[in-house]
Amino acid sequence: MAARTDIGILKSLWGRRPDGQWAITDLKGLILKPVAGSDPGFFRFERQMELMTERPSRNIHDVFRSVGSNDFLLAQSILPVVAWADGENAVRCIGTAYLISCTGYLITAAHVLLDPVERGYGKVVRNGNLLEPGPGLHMGVFVPLNPMFGARGYRFFGFERSCFWGTWEGSPLVHVDDQFRYQTDVAVCKIAEMPTGAAHQPLGLSLLPVRAGERVFAFGYALMDDVPIVEYRNGAPVTREFDHDIWVSVGEVMNVYAENLVTKEVPAPGPSFDFRAKIPGKMSGAPILGADGAVVRGVVSRSFSGDTHAFGSMLGPALHLPLWEGKTLRELMERGSEGIAKVQGPGL
Repeated sequence: MAARTDIGILKSLWGRRPDGQWAITDLKGLILKPVAGSDPGFFRFERQMELMTERPSRNIHDVFRSVGSNDFLLAQSILPVVAWADGENAVRCIGTAYLISCTGYLITAAHVLLDPVERGYGKVVRNGNLLEPGPGLHMGVFVPLNPMFGARGYRFFGFERSCFWGTWEGSPLVHVDDQFRYQTDVAVCKIAEMPTGAAHQPLGLSLLPVRAGERVFAFGYALMDDVPIVEYRNGAPVTREFDHDIWVSVGEVMNVYAENLVTKEVPAPGPSFDFRAKIPGKMSGAPILGADGAVVRGVVSRSFSGDTHAFGSMLGPALHLPLWEGKTLRELMERGSEGIAKVQGPGL
């Protein structure tokens, strides 16, 4: 009998309760089957229709987000990170991010946020570990509209705030720019809430580390090309429809480097792990799921071109680092007002 190649991911559905609090209204395991002929370790999956709940919300916009193809349901939570500077002829796809709260908190890799600095386009405004796009630079994510209801395309949500951790180090040489020394490759950003009162659809986070030998899955926009801009209308770029497929990389954790901030054993900054998987560059920032697809354990940090060896930054330690105004993600999770999943259970 041939080995099974499809995988599963536990997907939650969120909405507002009558008392106004965010809550998980349903859970469903989505089975993702590789497109015929695909590499079982790196693939696009077959599209099929899914209904997330038989108890729809009273908010019609939440209903729209509870039914659709499996790629749409995942693309509500796993988003392409994009950037462009005014006057450019294309929107750049610079990585992947994933939502962690109903109100618009998301995680990506810190080095994705520094792409404009590294590649020299646009300007960013630095304030310690906070980063904002400068005048004329736009950074954020594309959130899809459900094509089932005639609303094709996406909505752009710009980063309102972005936070990462480390130190800027100056050089005595005038022609050499400051360099950032990462404490971790995890970054937290905030986008606006959904304008319809519906929930952003987050993934569940795990406070537990990965384990050597654990099977993990990374989901991201591995092959998304930059998107040509047809014209600017009222200052916003207009693009044609474009392909933005989610790819799945399947791998196995090799080693865990929990003390890497001190020992610096591997090139990924801070607490890290390495795993065997094909991880193209635009999957930087993608979620790495463990526990058979139930929870997010980390974020894609580094990979090697043409190789099946990659590094992830551990998620748990970053949840205790201070954000803007001194709060931490762990505190926001415990407070409950942002709609961040508290995943509990053996091995989660």
